[in-house]
Amino acid sequence: MLEKEPLEKLTARTVLETLPPFPIVLVTTRTNVITINQLAYFTFAPLRLGIAVAHTRHTHGLLAEEREFVINVPDESLVAAVKICGRISGRDRDKFSDAGLTREDSSQVAAVSIAECGASIECRVEQTLDFEDRTWFIGPVVATRMHPEHRPSHSLLCGRAAYFVTGRMVTQR
Repeated sequence: MLEKEPLEKLTARTVLETLPPFPIVLVTTRTNVITINQLAYFTFAPLRLGIAVAHTRHTHGLLAEEREFVINVPDESLVAAVKICGRISGRDRDKFSDAGLTREDSSQVAAVSIAECGASIECRVEQTLDFEDRTWFIGPVVATRMHPEHRPSHSLLCGRAAYFVTGRMVTQR
């Protein structure tokens, strides 16, 4: 059995550092793109996904009004775009242009997809959960597209201080 040392200071940061990297995605509305690493599934049948967005973000207001979004799955070739979309606001700038991303029509929602991403998952907001500083926007998946060369194991992951990709399976379930 592994010996475990107690965490000296119980803070959100120290707790989060104990977890493995999370998926990081580019979430799009009709006019904006934001980098998100708070992504979760809420139900399987139907499949409902949720994203958490801070109340202060420009995208928060867009999601509350438009009630739909697309989760775009980047790989490591898009790490610069992920950083740009996470650091600047879409209130005053066109993040698609700044990050070199191409808007692409989605099949079931008016929110755009990103052509450079290997997969796009379209959702309609049916419920929100508000917390102190952010809202979870939750909705069923209404469409998904995946490029033939997309490999989920090569998708970008976000740790507390770095980005990662995985490429090796340890074992099947």
